[in-house]
Amino acid sequence: MLKLFILYLFASIASAAPSTSHCRCRPHESCWPSKQKWSDLNDTIQGNLIAVRPVASVCHAAEFDQAACKDVTNHWSDSTWRAAQPGAGQWENWEAWPERHQTCYIGSAQNTTCGQGRISLYSAKVQTASHVQKAVRFASTHNLRLAIKNSGHDFLGRSTAPGSLQILTNGMKDIKFVGNFMPVGAPKGKGEGKAVTLSAGVNLAELYKAVAEHKVTVIAGASHTVGAAGGYIQGGGHSPFGAWKGLASDNALEFEVVTADVSQTLKPHSTKMDK
Repeated sequence: MLKLFILYLFASIASAAPSTSHCRCRPHESCWPSKQKWSDLNDTIQGNLIAVRPVASVCHAAEFDQAACKDVTNHWSDSTWRAAQPGAGQWENWEAWPERHQTCYIGSAQNTTCGQGRISLYSAKVQTASHVQKAVRFASTHNLRLAIKNSGHDFLGRSTAPGSLQILTNGMKDIKFVGNFMPVGAPKGKGEGKAVTLSAGVNLAELYKAVAEHKVTVIAGASHTVGAAGGYIQGGGHSPFGAWKGLASDNALEFEVVTADVSQTLKPHSTKMDK
């Protein structure tokens, strides 16, 4: 029997950048944050900020590391591994920046120097809504380009951006089941039945495993490394069960949206679905 589900989505809304320029700050410009400011950001998000290089860089030139290169080579085609790596996308073409002749391919000669390409320079490996807010506000303060990555499944390449700060939501793996979900604002006693609440980084394989253990079914997709609470459902969410129960978005009960302003959190949006 089909059971409805709820998605718990951290969506960040940045305020207008302080600069009057439409261009984002770049690393060679004086507006770029100092090492101390990056360190301060790291402290505010509990040590979850890292500097990023393309994953294949350990196989080339001065960065060559035999053990690390072997590990990268072994995982090169592993979609789950790629989803969790700040320095990788799901497809190599979105890691490269051909206009600047910057690539970092695993098959290139060992003496090849790897360019950064479209890989972000820093990644905030967020674990909480507060981490997201602080990273977004930092980007706004310093007029930085932001790239949001969960699994990297974006055919338009929006999970990567050159010279950017990445917010990586892939580590947010909370899954919570409730026996009778009550949407915010629902009349007292008007529950929606069994539901599951997902954090932003839960992929479809993790979702399917969890619901199978509870002997319930959800409407979701066939590519198991896609994140459930993200672009998949925001785009509708096609499913092999679509002819039976509609799109994944038709079965969502509520989204919790967190703004970049820590003092203002939007009230969750609730949608009652057909049973």
